Amino acid sequence: MSEPIEFFFEYVSPFAYIAAKQIEEVGAKHGREVVWRPIGLGHVWKAIGASNPTSLPQKSNYIMMDSTRSARLAGIPITQPAVFPVDAKLARLAFYSLAKTDTELAKKFANGVFDIFWAKGEEITTLEHLTDLAAALGLDADVLTAALEDQDAKAAMIESTNAAVESGAFGMPWFKVGEQVFWGADRVSHIDQYLADKATKG
Repeated sequence: MSEPIEFFFEYVSPFAYIAAKQIEEVGAKHGREVVWRPIGLGHVWKAIGASNPTSLPQKSNYIMMDSTRSARLAGIPITQPAVFPVDAKLARLAFYSLAKTDTELAKKFANGVFDIFWAKGEEITTLEHLTDLAAALGLDADVLTAALEDQDAKAAMIESTNAAVESGAFGMPWFKVGEQVFWGADRVSHIDQYLADKATKG
C-alpha cells in the first residue's frame, strides 16, 4: 500500500489553513490517503525546547502579511482573526473524537474550524463558537462537550504530537510521506512533485 501523506497542523496557523485547502487534491491525484493530525504547536515547541517565535512582533506581522498574500494567490479567502493567538484544544479533541468513527466527517469539521477562524475571523475556543458548525454537519452539541473528556481523543492528540516531534517538526503545517518531511503551505507543490517523481521511478 502506498504511504499516506501525514498532515500535521495547528488551527491557528494561517499557513496550515492554506495547506488544508490544497493537500487533499494532491493526495487524490496520487492515490494517497491524507491523514489529518491536528496538534498544538506550543506542545511541539515545548518538547523541542524552543521558544515561541511569534512573540516577536516583527515575525508575527510578517506572518500575517505573507499568509494574506499566499492565500489570495491561491484564491482562498482570509481575514485577520478577532482574537489571535488562541488555544484550539476543544477543536483538536473534537476532531479526534469524530475521527474514531468517521475520518471524512472529522476532516469536514477541521475545515469548518479553519473557515470560522481564518475565512470569517471568528473565535473557535468554546462550545458556543463551534455549535453552528456542528449543527451544519448534523452533529449534536453534546458531541463537542463529550470530546473534552474523551480519553481516546486525548491519547490520539498526544500520539500525533509525539509523532510530529519525532519526525523533526518545528513549525506548522508539517507533512510526512515515508521518510520525507516537508514544512509549510508552499511545500504542497513539492509534495506533488515528489510523488510524481516517485511514481515515474517506480
